[in-house]
Amino acid sequence: MPDRTRPPRIVYIAGYGRSGSTLLDMILGQHPAVVSAGEVTTLSRHVWPRREYCSCGKTAPECERWGEIGSTWLARPDDAASLPAYHRLQADVEAIVSPVRLLRRTLFRRAFDRYAARTLSLFDAIRSQSGKDIVIDSSKLPGRALALHATGAVDLRVIHLVRDGRGVAASMLRPYEVDAKAGLQKKLVSKPAFRTAIRWCLVNLAAEMLRRRVGPQHYLQIRYEDFIADPRAGLAAIGELTGLDFAAIADALVRGDAIHPVHQIAGSRLRMTKSIRLERSDDWRTRLSPRQRAHFDLLGGWLLRRYGYPKG
Repeated sequence: MPDRTRPPRIVYIAGYGRSGSTLLDMILGQHPAVVSAGEVTTLSRHVWPRREYCSCGKTAPECERWGEIGSTWLARPDDAASLPAYHRLQADVEAIVSPVRLLRRTLFRRAFDRYAARTLSLFDAIRSQSGKDIVIDSSKLPGRALALHATGAVDLRVIHLVRDGRGVAASMLRPYEVDAKAGLQKKLVSKPAFRTAIRWCLVNLAAEMLRRRVGPQHYLQIRYEDFIADPRAGLAAIGELTGLDFAAIADALVRGDAIHPVHQIAGSRLRMTKSIRLERSDDWRTRLSPRQRAHFDLLGGWLLRRYGYPKG
């Protein structure tokens, strides 16, 4: 059972979309002390009110995990108890630049305290239902990690997951139609490479800020491609960050064993796949046109190089 004498330990995966956060969340969730939660920030934003699907194949209110978590959490009386009220608090507090968070000790003390209490009660419900001490939150948004740190009431460990932005851009070019049971809750339109380049830079730079806030001992930057190529090294580094031993999981991944999602909300449609194996892909080299690659390099090439990605 969770240790109530210590603050909840939240392992937060930060970074830009389509960078492998859902996959990493599921991998870490194979550890017996860890609950793989998915994008926790989305529970009140759209997962619960729209009855979106958990990776178990049931809607969140019907899921054996999230149904109990949601019912427990929503039953606790406070002045931010309604989902719309909490959603508004999230929008204010979890922004990358948030006056509410910055002025939380003076002008916006009451609003921030309401956000903190409601957020901590959700993590408490997750830990109680799962019986596990450590929660993986792959919400990705750097502003949410800043907000969790600002509460002063969680043991926050940040994994800044970086993927080659050209791979992200290639993924963002592909449109998807709504298919709720397949994990696609809304229509996704094709995003141009130049737009992805700008946003990829901004979000990753914001994620780098977390190192200064949480301290270098609680922050790890890891490249998605390196993790796929050598999961043992990646999980050893994450083990040092979290205080957990992932050696058995690393051995399973190297053997080619499948990953089995359990109860993740939101995130990539990959979570609805019942059996997943690590695969490396550099298909951006064929999917991005020379013009699109030039656009990305013009706007984001400097950061690609800083992260060690070769020009090409």
